[in-house]
Amino acid sequence: MNNTIEKPALTIAQINTQIDRFVDLYVKGSEAFVQAGEILVELVDNDQHTYDYILRKFPTLNPTILNKLEQMGRKTLHPQLLFNNSAGYSKLQKLPYSLQERYIDEPIPLVVHTDTGTDVLLVKAREMTKEQANQAFATGRIRTEGEQKAYLIQQESTAARNVTPVMQTPWKIKGSKVEINGVLFTRKELAGILAQMD
Repeated sequence: MNNTIEKPALTIAQINTQIDRFVDLYVKGSEAFVQAGEILVELVDNDQHTYDYILRKFPTLNPTILNKLEQMGRKTLHPQLLFNNSAGYSKLQKLPYSLQERYIDEPIPLVVHTDTGTDVLLVKAREMTKEQANQAFATGRIRTEGEQKAYLIQQESTAARNVTPVMQTPWKIKGSKVEINGVLFTRKELAGILAQMD
């Protein structure tokens, strides 16, 4: 006997209606965060202890959340960057608001190595890996293609310096014998040599 209750499947029309409703609420929520941030800015500008007052009244909030809301209110943090912690968006948050707004959806030129040299890919910030974000973004700005090439060269140089050289052993095992500097020794001969050591 099957004890599971099967939920009727939604129709395509119902799914689309629910998606539209979800998106509408998400947009309204983002707008509400911006409005809350604008109110917070007004309060903070009038009293530097505002965070303390809010946290006493609403202990479930924390300074990090208030800081993000204040940034949105001051238009230094785009609300769409609030809920995405991708490597690219984390770097994008540190850029001026106008660049945040531009590069939320606009791809960023990213220099990549190819068999014949380099090429430029257009990659959206939200889709970048940590390494790509580090390459594309400098402090407060996006790197130019030339700067990205220099960054890649520096990374390769650093990686090459950090490679531990493979140590070549002065001996090789050949079947049941050991070759040391071109001379083959059996186990018995090695044992005899080792026995002569102090």
